[in-house]
Order: sequence, then structure tokens, then C-alpha cells
Amino acid sequence: MRRMPSAPRKEVDIVFDGTFEGFLCVVYAFYYEGITPLSIQTADALQPSLMQEEFFIVTNNDNACKVEKAIRKKISHDAYYTVAYAFLSSADDRFMCMLHYIVYGFKMGHRVDDHLHHDFILRVHKCAREVGREAHLLKGFCRFAETAQGILYCAVTPIHHVLMPLAEHFADRMMEQSWVIHDKRHNKAVVYNGESCVFVDVTPNTVPPIYAENEAQIQELWTSYFNTAAITARKNPKLHRNMLPMRFRGDMVEFGGTGRADSTIS
Repeated sequence: MRRMPSAPRKEVDIVFDGTFEGFLCVVYAFYYEGITPLSIQTADALQPSLMQEEFFIVTNNDNACKVEKAIRKKISHDAYYTVAYAFLSSADDRFMCMLHYIVYGFKMGHRVDDHLHHDFILRVHKCAREVGREAHLLKGFCRFAETAQGILYCAVTPIHHVLMPLAEHFADRMMEQSWVIHDKRHNKAVVYNGESCVFVDVTPNTVPPIYAENEAQIQELWTSYFNTAAITARKNPKLHRNMLPMRFRGDMVEFGGTGRADSTIS
């Protein structure tokens, strides 16, 4: 992408709607509207500044598509996926680092990732790597329980915004079953109806669903298997914590997590 010729650039605090398409429109505004961001914030996390003017970027899908195509063509497909995963990070500085990464990438092309001596490139890769690792782990640690309505429900408490990769994973493997994955930390959920995924906001402190009548028995059988299958002589708590971090266990049935159905069956 080429920057528009020399009108005076405007330095502002940028606010966008929090979607990835919205962020791509921030990149578009940098090149075509002469906007230089002093900070980039989402509307729901806005911290007003008394010293600088706030500028709201309106999401335009056509502009977002232009930026996506430019990243794929002029940098690389890998760079696009790196940015997309970094966007899902919870790091406060990710948006500015991503913008610097893309701008530098348009200069350097596919060799941008060779320049890890730049802090913003290293930071983007670190954010993307952390998101990828957490999503990978949760694909194995998600615990679904059947509700009274026949829908499978899973609660997770991730650090990062990993519902998108989780949704892609389980929609491919559980395509004929309706399910919900509830991100309790970020008050979001993805709902799959057997055909498509819908991402929704969830009210904080939402009451867990009513589980199916036999769900407590099934969970008890699974917990019993988990406990009896372990070989006592080979227990290695340190290795266990490395492979299954403590922060995931609060939502896992076999560790007495919040997904247990015992107290919610009527």
C-alpha cells in the first residue's frame, strides 16, 4: 500500500470497534487519511485523554479487504496469520506493535520476519505465539457437558481471546452437534447450531445451565477413570503442571472444576 501524498498528518488517539476488520481499517486510515495514531484503543476499553483528540475509525469491509489483500500480496500469507493471531492477544500494546509491523512489512516484504531486532516485530510474534499455544492447549482441555436442552456446554477462562480458533477446531470435529463455548474471563461465547458459529456477548456472572439428568453420573465415571488410570509410582507434579497449567484446572471436571453437574441438576 502506498501512502497518500503529502497532506499534513493528524496525530490522534484512535478508537475502533474491536473487530479485526476494524483494526485493518485503522491501517487503511494511516495510509489514506493521513492519520497517525498516538494510541489505539477499542471502544469498550476506551480511556479518554484530556491532552489528545480521539478519532473514531468506522469499520468498512471494503477497506478492510483491501488491507488484507495488500498484506498477503506484499508481505506474505504467514505475516497475515501472525497479525491475526497477535490481534487475539490480551496484551495492551498489541495494536500499536501490529501497526508498526505491517507498515515495516510493506517496506521489507516477505523478509520482515528476519528483522527480529526490532522490538515491535518480536512483540507481535510473541503475542501470536502465546495465543497459538493457549488455543492449542485448550483444544485438549475443553470439557463439554450436556445440558437439559441437549446442547453441549463448555466453560473456559483463557488469558487471551481464543474463541475464534477454538470455534474453528470444534466446528470441524463436532459439526453435527450443537454446542456453546463460554469465555468467562472476557464475557464472550461462541454458539454453534450444527451449521454456523455465532459470537455473542455474555452478561458477567451468568448462571451455569441446567445439565441433563445423567450428566453427573457421566462426569463421575470420567473422574473415577482419571483417578484410577494414574500410576502412583510415576507421579511427577512438576511435569504435570508444565503439561497442564493450574489455570486450566478450574474448568475441568476431573479436578473438581466449575463444569461439574452435581449441584445444578434438579
